[in-house]
Formats: sequence, C-alpha cells, structure tokens
Amino acid sequence: MQAFLYNRKGIPFFHQKTALEFQQDIYERYHEMVVRQSALHTADQLWGGYPFQPIFDFAEKHYSEAREINILEIGCGVGRWIATLAKHYPKSTCWGIDYSYQMLKRANEFWVKGQNISIDWTAKGLGQQFSTGEKLNNLKFGLAKAEQLPFEDNSQKIVVTSFLLDRLENPIKGLKEMYRVLKPTGKLIVISPLNFKKAEHWKLYYPPSQLSTVLKEIGFKVLDWNEDLIVNEPLDGRGNLLRWKCLGFVVEK
Repeated sequence: MQAFLYNRKGIPFFHQKTALEFQQDIYERYHEMVVRQSALHTADQLWGGYPFQPIFDFAEKHYSEAREINILEIGCGVGRWIATLAKHYPKSTCWGIDYSYQMLKRANEFWVKGQNISIDWTAKGLGQQFSTGEKLNNLKFGLAKAEQLPFEDNSQKIVVTSFLLDRLENPIKGLKEMYRVLKPTGKLIVISPLNFKKAEHWKLYYPPSQLSTVLKEIGFKVLDWNEDLIVNEPLDGRGNLLRWKCLGFVVEK
C-alpha cells in the first residue's frame, strides 16, 4: 500500500488536497453535510429503518464466501457500508476511502473510536437522535481520490461504491483504478443513479448499455445488472423524500 503523505486526527491523507479543493468540496461543510449524512446512515430510528437498505439487499448475495479478505469501499462517506462489511468479515482488512476529510473524521470517530454522536434534526421536524458508536478493529479510513487509489495491483477481493460514479471527474479512469486494485475473480459492486453533472458524461455513459460496453472494454465480466434499483432518501419529518432510480451492477475481474 502507498505511504500516506500526512495524518490529520487519525485520517491518513493519500492525496494532497489543496485549500481550493477543500473550499470547492461541499462535503467539507461540516454543519450541513456531515450532520445530514450522519442522520441518514447512523440514525435508523429516525426513519424506522435504514433508508439505503436496497443497496445492501442488492449487494449481499454477491459477497465472498472467504472470510479473510481485503475489502475496499470508495466514496465511503460516514462509513455505513464498509462498517457493515467489516462486521460481516471480522477477520478481513477493510478500508473506507473518501475525498472529504469531514466525512472521514466522522466515520473514524463513530466506527473506529466508538464515539457516540447526537444528531439534532429538529429543524427538519425529526427531533434529536442519539447514536451509539462501535469499535471495529479491522476497519480503517483514508483520504484519496477514486482515480488514484493508494492500493497495490490485485490486492482487493471486494470493492464497493455507491452514489459516486456519476460524480467522478473521470469515470473511466476511476473504473480502471477499481479494476487495477481488484484481485483476479474479485468483484466490484456499484450503485449509481447516473445523475451526471457533465454533458460529456451523459454522452459517454448513458443509456446504461453504453456503460456496460465501457466495463467490458476495461476487462470486466458482468455478473448482475439492475437498471431499476429504487432508493428513497428521506428529507424531513413530513415524509418528503428524494427518489433515486439507480443502476446497480456487479462485475468480476
């Protein structure tokens, strides 16, 4: 694994994130984005269940039967998915990589240090929620870009990512990096609404059949493909929500 550049409060930086990059990254706005992501991914009681459970339901049938493996989540946010995998595979080495320091700091505090958090969403009509942290010894978090992963070739048995592919500056480069770090027969599990922000990305990767062609050209073998995976993201106590129509796919190296 690549050596980190420096460490900030337990988070190794594998990318030299500039002051301008911090300023432009909306996920570095602690009070707005981190609190929201913490509520969505650690406070199930607010919603009567985990809002993003459809992702887990789609993915879990493709998990490895081996118990001591390397697992990587790219774009881990506050760490719910990779923490779930770390608990499912307690003898495995699990890494969560993200581009946002504030998200990683919260993830590390909650899932590695075991710190409890209090989420105040009274402004959204949901009141205040207390969430109990966990200490997962086989889980680490680090700051890096998806297009430049700090892992060796053929090192990961499972790579997962959700709500990230359509946000990458260069999705093809990101997918090639995921291919590079996967072991032979390793699996990549991706969930994305394909809500691209650039016209060129719509031309290259939509409809989803074009993305399928890209994956095969990289060298992936498609194992599962669902273009109608629905994820309902709650917004407030009224029951308003965002309805994400996602593409879920599993490919093998």
